[in-house]
Amino acid sequence: MPETRKSGLEIRLVEALQPVRYFVLAQVLHQFMETGLHEELNAEPRTVGELSESLSLQSRRLEGVLHYLANEGYLSENDGVFSLEEKARETAVFSSWYKLLVGGYSQTFEQLGRTLQQGAGFASRSGLDVGVGSCGISQYDAYPVIVGLLGEVRDDVESVVDLGCGDGSSLADLMELLPGLSAIGVDPEPESVRAGEDLMRRRGLADRVRLRVAGAENAPELDLGPGPVCFISAFVLQELLEQQGREAVLGLVREVFTHHPDAHWIVIEVDNRIADRAAMAHRLALSYYNPYFLVHYLTEQRLERDAFWHELFAEAGAEVAQQLTADPRVDSTGFLLGYRLRVSAGGAR
Repeated sequence: MPETRKSGLEIRLVEALQPVRYFVLAQVLHQFMETGLHEELNAEPRTVGELSESLSLQSRRLEGVLHYLANEGYLSENDGVFSLEEKARETAVFSSWYKLLVGGYSQTFEQLGRTLQQGAGFASRSGLDVGVGSCGISQYDAYPVIVGLLGEVRDDVESVVDLGCGDGSSLADLMELLPGLSAIGVDPEPESVRAGEDLMRRRGLADRVRLRVAGAENAPELDLGPGPVCFISAFVLQELLEQQGREAVLGLVREVFTHHPDAHWIVIEVDNRIADRAAMAHRLALSYYNPYFLVHYLTEQRLERDAFWHELFAEAGAEVAQQLTADPRVDSTGFLLGYRLRVSAGGAR
């Protein structure tokens, strides 16, 4: 056997395996939260047997998972009783990022080799997990931007139309914050709409919020009812851009403002900075945005730069009346783009 200490092979091997270590760790942590294990241990320390019985899990396999997480410092174990460590509690705070990138896009990364081949189609993703994870993340970054942009014109708006509402959680929060508004939420994922309808019933909002299975491109034909409206599309135009092309997005913006010249439209997108080495040196850029940018090249979505959107909106006859980004205490990259659009002086064209 070669002498690893003299050659430094073991040191090099440990370094080379770090991506594998964190690949497995991300998968295990995601499932640790999804299966209810985190919630059970957050309530009180438990043995393998207690957890197995409570959650109907196979004890032998569960034992391996718990010891694995203890070795990674997420759990502690004392005489067979497992407890959460602080970093496990902290990880759960950010479970939505795991829901999006691990739950939503694990299958995407598994298809990377095939997707790269000439003539191959896009990689698939879990639409439900992407929607739920995105809504959860938005509570920290996009949702406050939407509230800020809508707050400037609150007195001019009687209803909102959420194009791509996901599971409806962000829309429900908005309705509770602004009790005088009514809303329509649309999403192309039937599972997300069903989850949203259940959520609205549980939160007593079913009489103010209508949900339907539809895409953003159906916006002009929605039955909106009387009164000024504000459209909201968070991370939606990027999908329409890739799936139907620039002309489709241009036409949609133009048509919405032709039908609703007094409307406001809040658009949330992300500035594609993957080729900006200085910007990508930011710690959050590497931890979150680097994989986030990558999945948008592999799946049927297309991120663009800030200047691209300004040019498209202007060509469609809309103007950016206000622009915001995420609170730097949450995300100091400045990558999140929040626009409030109005029809331009010359009107939609």
